[in-house]
Amino acid sequence: MEKNYDVLVKDRLYFGGAKDAGAAFSNESIDVVIDVRVNGLSAEEQAKANYTYMHLPIADEEQEAASSIERVAQEIVKVYEAGQKVFFHCGSGGGRAGVAATAVLMELGLANTLEEAELTVKKARPQVTIRPNMSEALTKLYK
Repeated sequence: MEKNYDVLVKDRLYFGGAKDAGAAFSNESIDVVIDVRVNGLSAEEQAKANYTYMHLPIADEEQEAASSIERVAQEIVKVYEAGQKVFFHCGSGGGRAGVAATAVLMELGLANTLEEAELTVKKARPQVTIRPNMSEALTKLYK
C-alpha cells in the first residue's frame, strides 16, 4: 500500500491527508484516526471505516480557531499518552493537519518554541502550509 503520510513521533503519531487514513491504519496498526476537517465523514462512511474514527474539526473562524486547535491537540495527546497510535488528517495533509501537528509538539513539550515546532512539522511533511489565521491562533496559544 502506498505511503503518502508522514511520521510526527516515531511509531506513535502520524499525519497526512484523508485518503491516507486506510493505508496508515493498515501499515502502522493505528488505534485512532482523528479527522480535523470542518466536514468529516458521513455516518455511512464512518460505519464502513475499519478503524476508530473521531471528528474534531479545526475551525476557520478567528474566535473559534484557537480553542478548536487546543481541543484537537489535547485529544491527540490524551490518546498518545494512553499508549495508542494516532493518525490525524485534514483533506490534503498540508493545512489543518500541519496546524494540529505543530500544536501537538508544543503540548507534548517536544518543541521549545512555536518556530521550532513549525520547522519540525515542515521537515516531516514539506507540503505543510500554515495559513495566517491559523498561525495567529497558534501564536495565541503557545507564545
